[in-house]
Amino acid sequence: MRLREQKSLVPLQMKNALVVVSGTGTGIGKTHFAEALLLALGATGARAIGYKPIETGLAEATVSDGARLDRASVFHVEPSAYLYGDPISPHLAARQQGEPIDVATIAERVFALRDQADVTVVELAGGLFSPLADETVNADVVQALSPDRTLLVTPDRLGVLHEAIATIRAVATVPLRVDGIVVVEPELGDASTGSNAEELRRLQPVPVVARLPRGTITDLSADPQVVALAAALLR
Repeated sequence: MRLREQKSLVPLQMKNALVVVSGTGTGIGKTHFAEALLLALGATGARAIGYKPIETGLAEATVSDGARLDRASVFHVEPSAYLYGDPISPHLAARQQGEPIDVATIAERVFALRDQADVTVVELAGGLFSPLADETVNADVVQALSPDRTLLVTPDRLGVLHEAIATIRAVATVPLRVDGIVVVEPELGDASTGSNAEELRRLQPVPVVARLPRGTITDLSADPQVVALAAALLR
């Protein structure tokens, strides 16, 4: 099979950059990666902030994802727009709580934050097609935000080739653009772990911008791949 030609992530050449971090699912390491990226951006002197507009599962969380992103930010960020206790899909949590998720409200808050920062990193809840309402998914939020870069986080395990390729093909119908894939080592690997990043390079056109080992956010923030990604987002 021929290796698909892939372009590297083109550096941003603007201020107030907006980066969306999504994934092929939930519980795969999006927040951990976003924290590391924020620390790497902050280490350059950039005013980098992280924000998670929707979060579920707060009843079971020791520290919320939003608080983790806030902790990794250069300055304090307001709480998420929509917070729910049960660890269920956002559209179900919103229905149960009687607080529907409004895409325009999310966009308004993100744009207000963006004006204060050099780079704003927005982490979505779940995958790009996780439902937020009966007829709304995360991809609709990305459309409303029109980010400078959208990164897709994937776990380095069996099944990820289908998940990533299906997501890349699906976003083209919205249409949206995914600019880079980040492959993260799972807690429990399998026979495919270690080979999926290269296979993703072979099988689809979006560049794999990092393949990250397990580690603390401090260690990952100093990983050459994350440092290089942060630099590309700032130049």
